[in-house]
Amino acid sequence: MTNDERSDTSPESLYEKGMECMKGSVSDHARAVDYLNAASKTGYIPAMRELGLMYLNGMGVDRDYNRAFDLLSEAAGSMDPHSMYGLASMHEKGLGIDKDLYKALRFFAFAANMGIFGAEMDADRVEELIRTDRRNKLKARPVLNLEISDVDIEAACCKLMLDNALNDTIYVIETYQGPELVSEDEDGFEVVLEKCPFCGKKVKRVLRNKKY
Repeated sequence: MTNDERSDTSPESLYEKGMECMKGSVSDHARAVDYLNAASKTGYIPAMRELGLMYLNGMGVDRDYNRAFDLLSEAAGSMDPHSMYGLASMHEKGLGIDKDLYKALRFFAFAANMGIFGAEMDADRVEELIRTDRRNKLKARPVLNLEISDVDIEAACCKLMLDNALNDTIYVIETYQGPELVSEDEDGFEVVLEKCPFCGKKVKRVLRNKKY
């Protein structure tokens, strides 16, 4: 086999051929799938990303959210920002998976930090959706216990805690020890709260989908 023949079957070459086909007519998109599929089987991340996006959008193939999720997840595991952006959209809209705004926010934020245009605005938009949902949720739940899940404050224990949760001055973050309730000290450093600083109720950890 010559060097030229070997290069024709390399993942990079297959990927490039697939991307060239994407520039053509709709009928060429099906050929792109064949090239990208061959390249993705070698673990070539750009091919996995593009193939995942094709399954997500139904370009050259029937739309398949499960296949899209698998491909984009594997590519995102290698810190591919475009794959993270695609996963963020899937989590936000619940495309083939359970809708999860917190995961959507995380992936949009990763993509934004890696320079994907528009991802920062998407992250801000999803964060506002989460904030609105949190406020509505807390206002509708009994002010009795201080409860947090893996992503958020689920219930407040007193009026002052409720006010601080609604104003985002007390919130939940993920730490190496798991989710923790925190506030900021006068120097702007986050301080873990094991109990309510106003009424003394201890923090309880509950499931995100707990019924009230």
